[in-house]
Formats: sequence, structure tokens, C-alpha cells
Amino acid sequence: MTPTPRPTLIVVSGMSGSGKSVALRTLEDLGYYCVDNLPAELLTSFVESMAKAETPRGQLAVSIDVRNLAEDLSRIGQWLSAVAEQGYDHQLVFFDTSDGVLVKRYSDTRRRHPLSALGLALSDAIALERERLRPLRALADTLIDTSELNVHQLRKAVLGGLDVEFAPRISLL
Repeated sequence: MTPTPRPTLIVVSGMSGSGKSVALRTLEDLGYYCVDNLPAELLTSFVESMAKAETPRGQLAVSIDVRNLAEDLSRIGQWLSAVAEQGYDHQLVFFDTSDGVLVKRYSDTRRRHPLSALGLALSDAIALERERLRPLRALADTLIDTSELNVHQLRKAVLGGLDVEFAPRISLL
């Protein structure tokens, strides 16, 4: 008899404008139940509620980004440990992009950086975001640099390179 696979959680994080939304939509297409911009402090509660649901969800993906409180981002490691204690395998995937490419993407899309509400120039907002996301990048199982990728190439990288089966960890950075 084939053993039942363990439930999985993929946490998608990284720089704003690096392709996290594309990755999350791709995971959704693969059958993952996805939540965008989950407050980090709700991670263990979310996993617990999905496990206890009338129809339990075994493949979960969430994005956690810089809009979280900085102190919450530094606690991700302990929350991922709690998720493992709930019986879920987990993986943290961090998407990165060079500062120059991020500035160009923001210019092209005319979107505001999430930290620009603090009154920061775009380059300062990007620098602050890098600092705040440092704990997540350090914990990442997979790093994907999207500086040279268009949307289609990014989707293909997620489909082909993302460790959705929890095989040996890879880095595309």
C-alpha cells in the first residue's frame, strides 16, 4: 500500500515586485489552497484550521511579505517549527530581484511600493524592505532570483524548479 503523503505548506516570500503573486497563482494552478498576504502571526492558526476543516487541505501555500510587523517576520522560524509539529512538511521560498530591476518594474507598472506609505523614496523603501525581510531570506529553503525572468519564465521556473515534492533543496539564485 502506498503511504499517504504528509500535508505540505509552502511559504512564498521575497521582495515586492519579485514575482510572489505569479508564484502563488502557479501553486494554485497545481492544486494548492493559497492565501496571499497572510499575517505571519496567523500562520500556525491557519494551518491548524485547514487541518481540522471538514475537508482537510493537504497542500497549502501562503505569501508573507514586508507588510507584516518586523517583529513577526523575525518569528517565522518558530512558527514554521510549530507547523512541523502539526504534521506539515514546509518550505520557505524567497524571491529576490536586483534593486535596479525593482525600480524599473515599479516605474513600468506605476504601482506604489508597500513601504512608500512611510514617505520613503523608492530606493529607500527597497533598502528597508531588504532589511526587514533578512530573517526570511536567511531561513529560505529555496532562493529564486527573478531579475532576468519575464512572467512566463518565472512561471516555468516555479513549475520546474520549485521544490513542491520536498526533494533535495535547490537554489536558483
